[in-house]
Amino acid sequence: MATTTSDSGELIAESNAIWEGNAVFWDGRMGEGNAFHRELVAPAAVRLLALTMSERVLDIACGNGQFSRELAGLGATVVASDVSPSFIERARARTAELPPEVAARVSYQVADATDEAALVALGEDGLFDAAVSNMALMDIPDIAPLFRAVARLLRPAGRFVATLQHPCFNSNGMRFSLEEEDQAGELIVTRAAKIVRYLHLPPGRRLGMIGQPAPHWYFHRPLHTLLAPAFAAGLVLDGLEEPAFPDASQAKRAFDWDNFPEIPPVLAVRFRMGEWSGRTTPG
Repeated sequence: MATTTSDSGELIAESNAIWEGNAVFWDGRMGEGNAFHRELVAPAAVRLLALTMSERVLDIACGNGQFSRELAGLGATVVASDVSPSFIERARARTAELPPEVAARVSYQVADATDEAALVALGEDGLFDAAVSNMALMDIPDIAPLFRAVARLLRPAGRFVATLQHPCFNSNGMRFSLEEEDQAGELIVTRAAKIVRYLHLPPGRRLGMIGQPAPHWYFHRPLHTLLAPAFAAGLVLDGLEEPAFPDASQAKRAFDWDNFPEIPPVLAVRFRMGEWSGRTTPG
């Protein structure tokens, strides 16, 4: 069912309010990166960004700024934004604890990722060498404004890297299960991830971290829906990774992602400005 503009605005407001209410909890649990980010998300994002010293990077939906600080530590100058004032407050406080020469390379602003004008106001056309958004696109009700803003803010041939829950394998349409089989008297237990819906999956609320104050909205997008607004903005896809945990040795629960080394829970993609497009969408 299509939503009206009014419905969309109400959903954006509700989603933003939930993140503001969850921000302090998430900051406490995330700190400077949990295992999911340290082992899957950050390495893939760093590889795809392929930063060189002193590049300018825009970090959209930065949360508590963990990855922004990592980029600053690698020598980048980072402008980071998030819709939640509490996240930005925590990000600034954590950054103030860094060595002064690193802290000086990061600045934070409150900006709604669904508001194209607010994102464009974070810089100027062609200012940034790269942009990044880690594990956020599936949390954002409308991603078209983000892609349009990024296309304006990147320099020619600049790149945009996004990581997100893999829409093929890690969504509200996936179910974990345990299967037991008797093989010649030996009981074999197999963990399975089953996809029950993919193409038409409505937004739904779920927990990102056990214990968070309120479940937040997830916006599943099959690949063609995920990529379409990027292409419409003149971006082309030129890099992709599908990181997964290598083995189950660190798993703490039956259905931890560590138990599924053949199924990637994360999709990491890199876009660049298409040479054919300039900064406009072809007619």
